[in-house]
Amino acid sequence: MGTDRAEPRELIAALLAEGAQVVPGPPALPVPPGAAEHVIAVARRLALHGLPSGRWRPVSSPGLLGLAAAMVVDEHPSAPDWSARERERFTTWVAVLIEHRGEDGVQDLVRALNEERDAA
Repeated sequence: MGTDRAEPRELIAALLAEGAQVVPGPPALPVPPGAAEHVIAVARRLALHGLPSGRWRPVSSPGLLGLAAAMVVDEHPSAPDWSARERERFTTWVAVLIEHRGEDGVQDLVRALNEERDAA
């Protein structure tokens, strides 16, 4: 593994080790509230679209799972109402998005959820 990949992993590890500070106010992720199954389905669709050919199952490092949980899942306005299993499934798909598409994957997820809200 080259240094290009080691530095972000080290940063993520350091952020996770410090823990996240809880800041009062609205969630930072600008998406509408939504049912877990729907949000998971959107994330899954986008993640599968970005998987390299031949890879049929999402597997991400624990660091990416922690990052996905802290920066995306915990910021979703409906996440506190979801079950632990639903949050875990959403975290898995978000981690795959981050792994293969980085910030672009997260932005695509935010865009897709907002577009569906606007179309309704």
